[in-house]
This record gives sequence, C-alpha cells and structure tokens, in this order.
Amino acid sequence: MNTSSTEFNRSNKVALVMATCNGAPFIEQQLDSILKQTHSPDLIIIRDDVSEDSTYQILSRYAHQHGFQVSQNKERLGVNENFTRAVADVPDEFLIAFCDQDDYWLPEKLEKSIALLQQIAIHPNQPALVYSDLELMNEAGEILHTSVHSQRGQHRYFHVWETFLFGNMVSGCTIVMNAAMKKIMLELPRNQPFIYDAWLAMAAFGFGNIAKLPEPLIQYRQHSNNVTFSEHRSKNRIERFQSHWKMIFQSNTFLQDEITLASAFYSKYANCLSNSKKESLEALIALQGKPYLTKKLQFEMSFRKFWINRFGL
Repeated sequence: MNTSSTEFNRSNKVALVMATCNGAPFIEQQLDSILKQTHSPDLIIIRDDVSEDSTYQILSRYAHQHGFQVSQNKERLGVNENFTRAVADVPDEFLIAFCDQDDYWLPEKLEKSIALLQQIAIHPNQPALVYSDLELMNEAGEILHTSVHSQRGQHRYFHVWETFLFGNMVSGCTIVMNAAMKKIMLELPRNQPFIYDAWLAMAAFGFGNIAKLPEPLIQYRQHSNNVTFSEHRSKNRIERFQSHWKMIFQSNTFLQDEITLASAFYSKYANCLSNSKKESLEALIALQGKPYLTKKLQFEMSFRKFWINRFGL
C-alpha cells in the first residue's frame, strides 16, 4: 500500500500478536494464512503459554523466518496475561493485530483492516480500533455459518456505545488497533473474568474511534478445545420467553459480566468519558444486585433507538 505521507508509512507498520496454548492441530493452517496476506505483517510476536502438545515445536520451525519472534512462558499465564505481554513487546508506533491460534485469515484481512483503521485514526494519540464479523467453520474447515454476528443476533442493532454496554460484539481475533491502544491493553486489570477484547472495545467506543469492516475476514474454527460462539447463538421467541421466566423467578445473572466490566473500566477511565457516557456507565453499574425486570427495562431503554430489525432474520 503506497502513500506519499511519511507519517502514514511510519504508522502503517503492523505487528501481529498471537497467544498459543495446546494449538498443535490447527496452528500451521493459521500461520500459513498469515503468510499469504496481501499486506504482510512487519513483526509476528508469538508467546506460547506452556503448551503440553507440539505447539512450541511447530512454532520453532517458523521462528527463523523474517519477522517472527517466538517465546515460551515459564509458567501458565492465561489468555489475557499472555496477550498483554505480547502487546508489551510491540515497538512503539506499530499497529497491532490480534490473532488466535486455530482460525484462518482470508487473504485481505490485514490490508482491509489497516485501510479502514487509517481512515478513522485521525490523531495518533487518540485510540482507534477496527473489527469485523467472522465466518464459523468446523474442525474440517467446512463453513457452518457465514456470519457469527447474525448467529448471535448482533446484526439486528447498530454497534454503538449504548448497545455495546449490554454485550460485547467485538471479537479479539478480528481486532486491528493503532499504537495509542497499546497503553490501554497494558492497563488491562488482572484477575478479572472479562476478556481483553471487551476492555479494548469499551475504550474505543468510550473515548476513541471504532469501526466495523463490512464483511467477515476471518474463519473462526469451532472445535472441542476452544470457546465457541455456538453457546451464544440468537434465541428464538420460545427460548427467549423461557430465559426471561427463569431470570424473573430463579437465578438472576443477567448483565453480571457487563456490570463487572463497567465497574473496572469506570474506576480507571471515568475522567476520559463525556458526561453522557459517564452517566450511562454509572446507570449500568447501579444495576448491581437489582431484580431482573429492572435490568431488562434498562436494556430496553438503551436499545430503543438502535434496532435495525429486532425480530427479523
């Protein structure tokens, strides 16, 4: 990608970060898809989290190639900490692309992501992030669903701050972000139940810039050893009624993950938010311990202006 802007060239360098753990069955396919990108990453940082299979041995075969930086942790760190340390190794001013160990990147994934990121990253000090939908495939590489967002019902509403607060729609493996986001990743709280992608997306929606690419650029692999989107598919009307009934009269964990994220984020970045966004975050946090119907009402009020096709396909 050519440009006459010196600053564009400098900020156009991209580091890919990957956190691996027992990914031997599929990691070669993922790495090969990275090497076939129309925009090649300048640096590929891979941290293995003490794999018990042949993952690290496979990575070692790639380590001699230009741009690869492969290391293995001395003890198991977990996904968040492993990715955080990989991001810490990225040189300043590099763009950062997150990558899982068992997916498959379509050839223009990086090129199209970087092009959109450059459009929204107006100021180098302002956090900016782009993401995309995903295709869902099985272990054999057969496509099960052409849109994870559609499978989860996330195509039915606009992706904005107000809807993000009630459920993250940004998958970490699709994220490409600018250098200003690095500091936010390094400030990810330890020992929290939420994943890094929700933390980054909240910052981008909250006080940065964020945009979704118009097409899926990753084939996400569903298999027995990973956390799949199949657990979060869109429910039909009967299932929604049953879920509401259970929440009203039995357990009430509705929005608990979102409230936990909001509380941690508020304690760190409240002063970075506009008054309206701060108030909406405070309203979400205030739902802690409230009855299900109170939470559901707040959900409905937040979404009411942002539905595209609430009950359609």
